[in-house]
Amino acid sequence: MSPDDAFQSALGLVAKEDFEGALALFIQVNQAAPGNPSVIGMMGKTCLKAGRHAEGVGILREALRLKPHADYVFDIFLGLAQMKAYEDTVALCRDYAHLIDGDTRFLPFLGMAQIYIGQYQEAFVTLSLAREALPEDFSIRHNLSSALLSLQRREEAVECYSEMLADWDGAEEVRMSIERLDGIAVGYDQNELHNWFSNRLLGLYQDNFPGRPMRRVLELGTGTGLLGSRLPASASLVTGIERSVAMVAQARERKIYDTLIEGDLPGVLHTVEGPFETILSSGVLYYFADLGPFFTQASRLLTPGGAFLFSVDPLSDPREVAVTGPGEYAHSRAYLRRLAAENGFKEVAIEIDLHRGPPGFWCAFRKG
Repeated sequence: MSPDDAFQSALGLVAKEDFEGALALFIQVNQAAPGNPSVIGMMGKTCLKAGRHAEGVGILREALRLKPHADYVFDIFLGLAQMKAYEDTVALCRDYAHLIDGDTRFLPFLGMAQIYIGQYQEAFVTLSLAREALPEDFSIRHNLSSALLSLQRREEAVECYSEMLADWDGAEEVRMSIERLDGIAVGYDQNELHNWFSNRLLGLYQDNFPGRPMRRVLELGTGTGLLGSRLPASASLVTGIERSVAMVAQARERKIYDTLIEGDLPGVLHTVEGPFETILSSGVLYYFADLGPFFTQASRLLTPGGAFLFSVDPLSDPREVAVTGPGEYAHSRAYLRRLAAENGFKEVAIEIDLHRGPPGFWCAFRKG
């Protein structure tokens, strides 16, 4: 088989997703006629398709050396993205700026990589350009809002995140499946974001209710019990609600809940008897469009002066509720304040801070 025939056969194997077979042929072609950047480039791309990212990046760098071209830079860029090699990604774009200037393919992930290595101003510039080039891409606004938040431009971050969200039309709410929740339970406690949720909500309580001891606590959506495990010693009676069987099992093992209820929110709240002095829900209520039942039940279950603290994805006023994704929703301060007033709560704080990458509202209300 001639090198040209072998090359075409290898391309056919790539199309059939027989990547290892294709690589074997590409290697043969390269050995027969070494130094061809097109062959070497295809070897590198095929390694990436086969999941051999570090090897593929190395081979593609050789193709780039032989033939400087934006497409090779982009293939390396994709490989580094798969490896989450953010510093290398930024360095690659800097080193080959003369080749890729004006090529918008690089902008979205470059901006995200700059966020990860703390180059927030650079990320803002990159993602602003990406938004101009791809105005319908929500993921770009998602990451741009993160950059704005890191630059302490909090209101702008909320506005940016909200811009492309569609208002909830009152349709039946989508619920995440139990199977997916059970899958999240594996490694839940090792996730930095989950730890942030717990620490941020407890910090919100300490900052806005200084000197007020927690005693009777109700937690909505316990997960594996991560937040519960960090409650202060004054929490003498702790009740939790969770729908995931796998998460309930882990929460029970912690032995911190006096009562742990397996059931769906908000409906199961009708079965709960108070009173409680504090209700907490960290990184949970964005799964629900209609938060009215939560405020109604919190009002019923809390003692006068009781604290209700939670977090949600943000939406700019005067809108009320929008859809962020399947079974996920954003809520405005206007909406939260309306529900609070209707149910006898006073606002203590609504703070803009990191939620799920982009900003969120960290909310504290007091009954009465």
